[in-house]
Order: sequence, then structure tokens, then C-alpha cells
Amino acid sequence: MIKGFSHIYVPALDLDESIKFYTEKLGFALFRRWTPAPGRQAAYVRLDGVLLEMGQVQPENREKTLTGGGKFGLEVTDLEATLAELSAKGVEVLPEGPKMKSFAGRQVRIKDPSGWEIGLREWRAPDSQFADDYDPGPNPNE
Repeated sequence: MIKGFSHIYVPALDLDESIKFYTEKLGFALFRRWTPAPGRQAAYVRLDGVLLEMGQVQPENREKTLTGGGKFGLEVTDLEATLAELSAKGVEVLPEGPKMKSFAGRQVRIKDPSGWEIGLREWRAPDSQFADDYDPGPNPNE
């Protein structure tokens, strides 16, 4: 039976730069760094019990990796304050996306050093990602 997430994998074009981004800018903690095979590096960073695994992309796989797309989302309590803090740290903030059909909160996306998008979402009552009527589709009125 599936209990929950073991980890989430994000390829890293520069592992050192990615570790620094996630720990110094987003508040993750470095959990472990290892060498899975000669010439390969990997690391786990941790946030609230979830591990984000980053594997150093080999130069010959760079283009293939970048075309795969990838994103995940993080929940924030105060989006304005979070954006101000991240902007001051030089984090790239993308334009705000469309309003969701049943979503009273706000969401924006940022990019990590490898170009992966990270959604930042502030939920506002009565909404949550677990609400029965939550519909992530775009609001046709906006």
C-alpha cells in the first residue's frame, strides 16, 4: 500500500548551485550528499519531511534533460512576504498565472538554477488542494 512520497526528483545542471538555491533561498536543509557512481553526484535536501533528490546532469544529457519539463509546488503562508524575500535574494519570479476556477488564493512560479519551475501557492479559506470542489482549471472569466 502506498503511504506517501518517498522523494521528488529534480535534475540539477549544477549540483552545488542547486543545493545553495534550495537551502539558502528556499529554506530547505541539506540532508545528504553522495556519489552514486564514479563521476556522478547527488544530494537530498529536506523540507518538512519531504526529500527533494537532485542528481547532477551529465554534460552529454544536458539538452535531453532540459526538454523534459518539470515542476512542483510549494505552499506558502504569505505570498507577498515570500515574494519580497525571494526577490531580494535574486530568485527569478515568473508572471502570475491565471486565476483558477475555485481558487481564492494566489499562485506564482519561480525558477531554480536549472530552469525548473516551482509553484508557490497561498491558500485562502475555504480553499485547499484537498477541498472537494477545488478545480485547478483556469477561470474562464479572467
